[in-house]
Amino acid sequence: MKNEMKLSVQEILELDHFQQAKMVAGHNGRHRAVKWVHVIEVSDVSNLLNGDELILSTGVGWKSGKATLRLLVQQLIDCRAAGLCIELGKYMDEIPAEILRLADTHDFPIIVFHEEVRFVDITEGVHTLIIKKQYQMITDLEDYSRRINQVLLEAGPREKVLNMMHKQIQLPVVYLPKEGHPEIVSNKPAKEERALLDRVIKGTSEKSSIARQPIHIWSQSFAELMIIFETGKVTEFETLILDRTATALAQVILRELWIEERRKAKEADWIQKWLEGKHTEEQITRFLKEIKPGLKPERAVVFLLQTAGIDEESSNSTYLKVLLRSIFQEQGFFLLATAGKNEMVFILLDQRKEDSCKQRIHAGIRSMKKAGDIENYSSAPVKISAGTIVDKLTQVQSSYEKAKIAAAIKENIPLGMQEYFYEDLHIYRLIYALHEQEMLHEFVLDYLAPVLSYDEVHHAKLMNTLKIYLACNGSKKETAERLYIVRQTLYHRLEKLYELLGEDFMEPPKRQAIEFAVSAHEYLSGSSGNT
Repeated sequence: MKNEMKLSVQEILELDHFQQAKMVAGHNGRHRAVKWVHVIEVSDVSNLLNGDELILSTGVGWKSGKATLRLLVQQLIDCRAAGLCIELGKYMDEIPAEILRLADTHDFPIIVFHEEVRFVDITEGVHTLIIKKQYQMITDLEDYSRRINQVLLEAGPREKVLNMMHKQIQLPVVYLPKEGHPEIVSNKPAKEERALLDRVIKGTSEKSSIARQPIHIWSQSFAELMIIFETGKVTEFETLILDRTATALAQVILRELWIEERRKAKEADWIQKWLEGKHTEEQITRFLKEIKPGLKPERAVVFLLQTAGIDEESSNSTYLKVLLRSIFQEQGFFLLATAGKNEMVFILLDQRKEDSCKQRIHAGIRSMKKAGDIENYSSAPVKISAGTIVDKLTQVQSSYEKAKIAAAIKENIPLGMQEYFYEDLHIYRLIYALHEQEMLHEFVLDYLAPVLSYDEVHHAKLMNTLKIYLACNGSKKETAERLYIVRQTLYHRLEKLYELLGEDFMEPPKRQAIEFAVSAHEYLSGSSGNT
């Protein structure tokens, strides 16, 4: 049974005040909604109405002739008014046939009173009924929400929620998850249900109108909830029921994801041993087959997410796993995850054949940052790094080691660099290797000691000038612009640099060594700053 806060013209005709009234035109418009009653005695109403008003009038404003009345009726039709009620006798005796034909053409109800009526009684009665219907609808919605919240506490609530929704609105209800099987609840025989569901999925249900509500969690779409109307249109009450049910189903999905993630947490020990290279290819293949039959990844990469307050037992860890799993599934990856102290490790298994793995990981990272959801589960900045993309599952250990090196490098490199992959850190990979062998500091001093000493004694800016000059490939004009200094000042600094580093410092291979030393100095500065 429909529950709608707006009255229909037909319902108003059944009120006591309309027992002597007669509908003389627009009989097919009896279903028109009435959200208010308005008394109008003027002929120009185009700026006075919002739509769905039932107009009451004595006709005093149009007694001059049928042309004025025709203009008024056309305006009411254009303004989507619900209908027109006219009191005949005092100012006009009948409605011209031409006006009646116009109303019939547009299914616009015209109702006449042959006796004097009190418009104040009509407006009071109709408005009282509208308010009662509004109150009843709110009461029904609150009762529905209360009952649905009770169901959410029970086991297997999704099917119960869908059945409750169908029982409330008495219309076919369809649930289409992104993953899994679609469901339909209706009063139809099973064969008709399957046919209707098939048409909805294929988008060939032309004879039915459909109200849709996507079910989102963390800005990701997990399912879609639908109401199917084979006749009539969606009411405001049904729209509200659809919205509240979708919210309830989002809670059901979130709980299911949570339970699934807790189950997967038990696999963490096995995954950790995989990252340490302790499993054979046969063992890995068997493990993947058990957790997801048919999974045959084309390639893999290890993805690190580091932030404070994360460990295997924290609720934030579980939520982050659920969030990242949904984001990267959209990009074609199957995720396995484990967590340690302030770190989460994800093995991204690429299920797509096209070699666009790196681009899709970047797209996933952009989605994470765009949604802004990660910061909600961390009290500190989130750091992201990725290892090398490997073609064999036994090489995941190598990708993991490279991801850890990338994370260590990113601790010390300039903040402006946004690279995530180990392979994109270029010269910093060599700098890291030299630093690990304790050779880096000596190399920097071999090439930059005179400049560093000069800056320390004279509080000058020769190191920064050298860095920008090298970055601009020796262009004095561009260097001066980037340093925001005049050419003459730059010339004085360059003279000092040539004096300290030698006249050949811009000649290869010495220039290459100095460029390396400048980057290494920045790396060492970042390292000392972090300690």
